[in-house]
Amino acid sequence: MPTDDVGAGKLNADAEEADAKNADATVDAAAQDKTVEIEKSSDAVAAAAPQPAEPKQTTDNLAKGAAQPVAHSGAKGGALVPIVAAFVAGVLLVAAVTAIVVFYRQASNRGAELDAHAAATSAACDYGRLISTYDPQTIDDYLKKVDAASTGDWREQFAKLGQDLKGVVIDAKATSSTYDMQCGFQSGDTESANVLVVIGQTTTNVNIAAANKPPSKVELVVVAGLKKVGDKWLVDKFDLPILKQMGN
Repeated sequence: MPTDDVGAGKLNADAEEADAKNADATVDAAAQDKTVEIEKSSDAVAAAAPQPAEPKQTTDNLAKGAAQPVAHSGAKGGALVPIVAAFVAGVLLVAAVTAIVVFYRQASNRGAELDAHAAATSAACDYGRLISTYDPQTIDDYLKKVDAASTGDWREQFAKLGQDLKGVVIDAKATSSTYDMQCGFQSGDTESANVLVVIGQTTTNVNIAAANKPPSKVELVVVAGLKKVGDKWLVDKFDLPILKQMGN
C-alpha cells in the first residue's frame, strides 16, 4: 500500500474518533444538564412544601440549657389531694362525733333532771299524804314515819311539835285523812327541789262527833322543800298551818 494512503487513512480514523468523543461529551453534558434541572425542580418542590414548626419552647430551653420539668412533680401534687381530703374528712368526723357526744350528754343530763323532778314530786305527795293521815291508835307509828321521811331543821322542828300533836290527837280523839292530793314541781335540780302540795284533808274530833256534825273538809296549800339524801328524797321544809298554831 502506498505511504500516502496509509497516512490519509490514519488521519481519517483519528478524525472519526475525535468526532465520536465529541458526540459522547455532548451526550454527557446534556445528561448532566437534565440531572441538574431535575434536582432544581426537587429543591423547588421541597422549598414550596410547608415545613413542620419546631417547638419553640423546647428549642429555647435546649438552647439556653434550662432545666426541664420533672415528670414526677405532678404525681406529688396529686398525692397530696387524697391526703388533704382524708384530713378534712377526719376533722369533720371528729366534729360530728363531738356534736353527738355533746347532744347525748345534754339529753342525758336533761333526762336525769326530769327523772329527779318526777321523783321529788312523788316524794312530796307521799309526804303530804303521810303527815295528813293520823288517829289516836296509830299516833306513835305516825310520828316515827314522819320523822324518817324528814331531814334538816324541819325534822328537828317536827320532833318537838310531835309530842304536842300526840297529846291533842289523843285528848280530842282527832282523826285526819286525805280525800285529794295534788303536787306540782316548782323549781330545783337533781339534788334539791321545791314542790307545791295541795292537800284535800278530812278531819273530825270528839267535839264534832258530839255535835253530830259531819267531818270537816279543808284544803291546805303547802310548799314542800326536799333534798336528795342517798337515794331518797327527804322533806326539809313543810309549813302546815296546824303545826304553826301548835308552835305558837
